[in-house]
Amino acid sequence: MSTTTENRAGVPTRSSAGTGGVTFGGVVKSEWIKLRSLTSTQILLILTLVATVGIGALAVLIRYSFINQIAQRAKEAGQTVTPELLTSAFPKGSGFELYNLPNAGLQIGTLVLGSLAVLFISSEYATGMIRSTMNAVPKRIPAFLAKALLLVVVSYVITTIAAFLTFLIAMPVFRGYNLDLTWSTDGVMYSIFTGGLYVAGVALIGLSLGALLRNSAGGVTVLVALFFVLSIASGFLSLVPGDFWKYVPQYIPSEAGGRFLAIGHVDGVIDPWQGGLIFLGYVLLFLIPALLVIKKRDV
Repeated sequence: MSTTTENRAGVPTRSSAGTGGVTFGGVVKSEWIKLRSLTSTQILLILTLVATVGIGALAVLIRYSFINQIAQRAKEAGQTVTPELLTSAFPKGSGFELYNLPNAGLQIGTLVLGSLAVLFISSEYATGMIRSTMNAVPKRIPAFLAKALLLVVVSYVITTIAAFLTFLIAMPVFRGYNLDLTWSTDGVMYSIFTGGLYVAGVALIGLSLGALLRNSAGGVTVLVALFFVLSIASGFLSLVPGDFWKYVPQYIPSEAGGRFLAIGHVDGVIDPWQGGLIFLGYVLLFLIPALLVIKKRDV
């Protein structure tokens, strides 16, 4: 804020204090301080990483037990145990293929990081701190975009690290059956790097819900409904007569995102690039109204 003063000659002069304005880099730095300054947030992020890897490791053991059962039955029947026979337990398009193991613990990361995104802005409305934020950044949009950028980076980094660690655990587990998973196995690297994009998208939806609803409980509830409850409820559509309804579930956010993480074409199912576009559409469906509300609505 600039102020007008008088020099010794009585000539009015304008102070240069505050004329530099607010830069986007400064806003990002301010939001980063908010995010990392709370010890509880730091612990939550560490526990999210540990939990994602832990659940991923559990999924690795479960898939190994299935493969081990198939191998034992094949030996009892006098069949030759081949990699093709063992992987038949996870048919193409099922979402449980071995190349997708890095994302086996993705759901816990989706839940925690998505909820954290809701709280990142809704808590400011609850405490009234949002007024200070918007007074410091009068245009408002840069403050929201700074929050979004930080959540995208944090979510992507944590999820990608967890994916790498999960696959490191998975690699030696299946070697006994000649299922040699390596970094060059088709779909592995794609799975690792797209998992982070999916969780980052969920975080953006969570942030948007927090801005739209201004309520932590409400935002988290809607987020859980979108990515967990809706997925379960859509399973009942298969009971509705007609072929149309069995194709509907793949267009909900979690299923479309799941197809984005897959590779290859599967008959009767949307392709990965189509799943990615549909999921991006859901992100924009919440993000654009949130930007408009941030800009227009009183704090």
